[in-house]
Amino acid sequence: MRSNSLLFSKPQEPAMYARDEEDTLDDRQRWSPATEDSVLGQNEAATPARTRWISKPFVRLLATNMAFGFSMSCFYLLPKHLTVTYAATPGTIGTVMGVFGLTCVIIVPWLGRAVHGLGLGRTIYLALLLMAASSFAFALLDGAGPAMLLLRALQGLATGGIMTAAVAMVCELAPANKLGQAMGLAGAASLIMSAVAPAIAEPIGAHYGFRWVFVMSGLAALIGFWIARGLPSHKAMTGKPSRVSISRRARLVLLSLALSGAGFNVVMTFLAPLAMSRGVRTVSGFFAAYTLAALAIRILGHAFTERLGLRRTAVLATALYGAAIACIAAVGPQSLVALGLVFGLAHGALFPALMALLFQDAESAARAKLAAFSNGVMNLGMVTVLGFGQLANHFGLVAVFLATGTLVAASAALSTSPRSSL
Repeated sequence: MRSNSLLFSKPQEPAMYARDEEDTLDDRQRWSPATEDSVLGQNEAATPARTRWISKPFVRLLATNMAFGFSMSCFYLLPKHLTVTYAATPGTIGTVMGVFGLTCVIIVPWLGRAVHGLGLGRTIYLALLLMAASSFAFALLDGAGPAMLLLRALQGLATGGIMTAAVAMVCELAPANKLGQAMGLAGAASLIMSAVAPAIAEPIGAHYGFRWVFVMSGLAALIGFWIARGLPSHKAMTGKPSRVSISRRARLVLLSLALSGAGFNVVMTFLAPLAMSRGVRTVSGFFAAYTLAALAIRILGHAFTERLGLRRTAVLATALYGAAIACIAAVGPQSLVALGLVFGLAHGALFPALMALLFQDAESAARAKLAAFSNGVMNLGMVTVLGFGQLANHFGLVAVFLATGTLVAASAALSTSPRSSL
């Protein structure tokens, strides 16, 4: 910042240049050659520093994430719909839910190139349009057959595109020193819908049928499409994307994301069938508690996370995440909300920390590729429900939660390496 002192030692320069230079400084502060420190601008009151990086495009991205989050969260109730309406077995539920994640994984090699060719904004709003169309089509289904699998695959394609482009756009809009906070806020925007959507959709599905839940999902995606049309264009690039190597540290973070994603998807897929078998009639209380706890950590716990550091936060949150998943094996009417709170606390700290670690030192050219891989490995976790569904058919859902929780907790060791190797 010392070079900015030249700006104030040359009063003859036009004011417009001084203003432009001033606007590039964080918190509207100037470098003082007299005190060799940063001081408030002449028009600024002595108020706390403002986070000026939260710009209009970033707020629009948050609104887009909220609309997408509502659309996607409506399908958290799909396992309940399959259980109640079609008496589906855990194996069938695992197949329907797993094909979504399988699609997200299969398209990973092409996602980076697709985003590179379409541009970030265009990728997001075209994917939201696909999400809307597939959600409306769900309302026309009469059974858990091939058509449902095809629509879940299309939703996986849409979700892969949205999440990849949105994560890359966060990296473009937020400064490096605010990346962890930006990732947390972007995730929180969609996360809040994990409570709102099931709370609205579950009673509607019970009284009027799940067709209306799927219609709501489609409408939310259309709203997101309309909002996303105003996102920064980040124009498509000509030529081929450059080859970018992935460091050992990034590979370990991706592996941790994959295992944590497996735990998350096991909970989202098999919580409702297990809870209903124990007399729990509605599961929206779990989602509400999980969401509120995760939001509290992401919005209010940022200072605590910064004090701990990203690596320690990832270690502790991973261990707690695994323990919470294992404890869900004992879910019942009295413990549903409490388990949701613990699960949400761990979730709210874990994923922003891992994502910030992944992108912390990444070059701009590598961001789209890393975003595609991070989305792919997290959805690789959803593919595991294909196998876990068959495991549940033979050994029960309790065994699935205990095995998954133990595996996730053990993966905390991936984040214990020093920064130089992680």
